[in-house]
Amino acid sequence: MTTRSGNQPSSYWAAFEWWQDRLASEFFGEHRRDNPVLFFIDKAELVTLRGEDEVEELGTAVSSALAWHGNPYTPVVDRCQSWRRGKREEPPPCLPLLAAAVLAAANMQRTEGGAGAPAYYARLAEVLQPPWGGGQHRKPLENHYAAVVDQWGYLDEWLREQAGARGLSTIKENPTYRKIGYAQSQALVRAADHAALIRFFMGSGLSPSQPVNGARLLEKLKGWSVINPRGLSQGLRQALHSSAESHLLEPLLATLLESWDGTAAQGRLDGTLLQVPLRVVLEEDFMGWEVRWHADAVDGVNRDSLQHQGGTLELASGAGDQAYTLSGAMPGVAEALQHGFTARGAKTTVRIDRGRDVLALHEDPVAGGWTETDVVTVFEPYIFLFTHSGRSRLQRLLVATSHQWNRPEVAPLQGWQATPELQFTDEPALTAALSRSGIQNIRHIPGRRMSLRNGLRVQQEWSHRSLFLLGGEPDVMVPQEFREPGRVTLDGQPLAVPADGLVVLRGTGLAPGRHVLTADGAEADFYLEQGAEPQAGPLVGSTSTAPSDTVSVPLDGDARFLTAQGHFLTVRRPPEPAWWKDRAPVLHAGGTVRVPVPPEAVWLVAISETGATAVTLLRPQDPDFGTLSRAAKDFWSKIALFSLRGVPHATLWKRYREAALSQFPRGGFTRV
Repeated sequence: MTTRSGNQPSSYWAAFEWWQDRLASEFFGEHRRDNPVLFFIDKAELVTLRGEDEVEELGTAVSSALAWHGNPYTPVVDRCQSWRRGKREEPPPCLPLLAAAVLAAANMQRTEGGAGAPAYYARLAEVLQPPWGGGQHRKPLENHYAAVVDQWGYLDEWLREQAGARGLSTIKENPTYRKIGYAQSQALVRAADHAALIRFFMGSGLSPSQPVNGARLLEKLKGWSVINPRGLSQGLRQALHSSAESHLLEPLLATLLESWDGTAAQGRLDGTLLQVPLRVVLEEDFMGWEVRWHADAVDGVNRDSLQHQGGTLELASGAGDQAYTLSGAMPGVAEALQHGFTARGAKTTVRIDRGRDVLALHEDPVAGGWTETDVVTVFEPYIFLFTHSGRSRLQRLLVATSHQWNRPEVAPLQGWQATPELQFTDEPALTAALSRSGIQNIRHIPGRRMSLRNGLRVQQEWSHRSLFLLGGEPDVMVPQEFREPGRVTLDGQPLAVPADGLVVLRGTGLAPGRHVLTADGAEADFYLEQGAEPQAGPLVGSTSTAPSDTVSVPLDGDARFLTAQGHFLTVRRPPEPAWWKDRAPVLHAGGTVRVPVPPEAVWLVAISETGATAVTLLRPQDPDFGTLSRAAKDFWSKIALFSLRGVPHATLWKRYREAALSQFPRGGFTRV
C-alpha cells in the first residue's frame, strides 16, 4: 500500500484532504484579500461547509489521520514539515486539525469545569476520538498539544507572507491561555460579526491608526452592544460579559480595529454573509397564544433566498422596513430550538443555536408581540418560555429575585411552558441570581438603558405601554454613564439629569403626542394622550346611529368589531376605573367610552357580563364570507342565533347570521 507524507495510508487522508481544500477555499481564498480572517467553526458552520457532499464529518476525518499509539499529531506535523520545505503557495496542510481545535473551543460547556484547560481538552477529546473506540485518548491530546500551537504559528506566518492577499491574520498568543488561547479566540467572533463590529468602530469615533487599549475597547463594545445588538452573534454577546473570555477578546478586538480600513461595512463584507437574527415571537389574542418567527432587516439587503435542508426561506423588505416579510419553507419553532437551524443565501445567513431550554421574551412593537431577547433588565416586563429540563434553573432565578413561582401556562410549542408576565426591580439581586442560575443564553447588563417608570398609562396591554395620560407623564431613569450635561435630549433639547438619574417629567408642559428621548444613540419614546371622562349610560344597541370615526362601547363585558368577511377585531378599551365602585356606584358597570372605528368594521357587537347582546350597524355592506377561523367560529356560535327586530337593518343582520351558520357542519350547531 502506498503512503503519503504523514505515515498514514492514502485512504486515511481522503476525507482530511477534502476538508483541507474546503476550509482553504472558504476562509483563505482570494476573496479574503485585505480583510481579517476569523477562523470560526461550530456545528452549524460545519453543516453549511459540508453541504450535500457525502464526506465524513470533520472530527472523524481528522481522527482517521492521527496516530493513536504515540503523539497523535505526528502525521499532520510531518505533512506540515514537508510543506514548509516547499513553495508554500497554499495554506499549511493542518487546517482540518486547527478547525477541530476551534470546534472544541466552541463546544465548551461553561457550567462544567469553567472556561479553562480542563473543559477545553474534554471537548477536544469528544471531537477527536480514535476510530477503534479507545477511551483514554484525552491525555495524549493534552500532553502533545504543543504541536497544535506550532501549527497556529505556521498559519500566522503564511498569512503574513501573503501580505494580505489571502486575508489578514488574527492569530495572537494570549498571555493567560498560551496553548488553548489560539483556538478559543477564533471561537468567539464569527465572520458575520465583523460588519457589526465595523459599525461599532465607526459609531464610537475610532480609527485604525489611533492607539487603543484592549480593555477599554472591550468596555466600549459592552455598552454599544446593549444599544445596538443587531448583527452580534449570541456567542459574542455572551463572551463580552465573561471574565474568562475577556482576556481573549481584548487582543482580538484590537487586531480587528488595526486591520480595519476605515470604511463602512458593505452589504456583503469580504465575501462573507450577514447574519439575520431569527427570533421567536409570541402574540396573544382572545383565543390564546400564537407563535411565529421575526427577522430584523439588515442594512443593504432587501431580498434573499436562503437554502436549508427543508427547502428555501425567502426574505423580503421594502424601503424603510425594520423587519423582513418571511415566506417559503419556514422552520418549525420547537424543532429549531431543540435541534438548531442553519440557512444560507447569496447575501445572508440564519443560524439558530440548539439546546436552549429557557427563553426570555420582552415587548417589541416592531415584531408585534413578546419577542425573544438575551438581555433582561429592571423595571421592564418579561415572560419566560421553558422546557422541563430548564424549569429548575428558571425557578432558581425567579425565587432568588423574590418572585413567587406560579403555575405556568401551556405554551403553543410542544414541550414548552410559559410564565405569567413579571418584572425585576432589584438590580443587584438580578445580577447575582443570573450568575447562579446556570442559564447561559440570558444576561443582565446593569444601568445601560433608559427606562420609563411610574406615570399613568392609558392601558396596560403591551402595545399601549408607552401611552400615558397628559398630566400623568412618566419618570425617566437615566443610566450613570449618560448623566453628564448634554448627553440626554428630550425632543431634541438637552435634558437636565439630576445626580440620582431620575428625571420627573410631570409639570414640564409637554403637549399631547409623541416624545423622543435619546442618549448616545439609544432611543426611547412615549406618547401623551388628552384624558376624557367616561360617560354614564348603556350602549345604544341595535341602531344605525354610529358616528363616522368613533363609537361608544361599554367598559365592561366583551366588545368586538365585525367585518364583512366575518372576522373580528378586538376593541381596545381602558379598564373601568377602580374608584367607580365606591365613589360613583351609579356609574359602576354602566359606563361607556368612545373608541375609534376601524375602516373595515361593519358591525359592533357588545356582550355584557350578564350575557345581554347588542348589535350596532356601523356602515351597510353585504356579507362576503370566506372560510372562518376556529376562533371566529367560536365567537359566532355565541351570537349567530341573536336576531334583531324592528330596525331597518334587521334583514342585513339576518344575512350575516345565515352566512355564519353555513360555516358549521350539519347537526353541529343547535340552540341551547
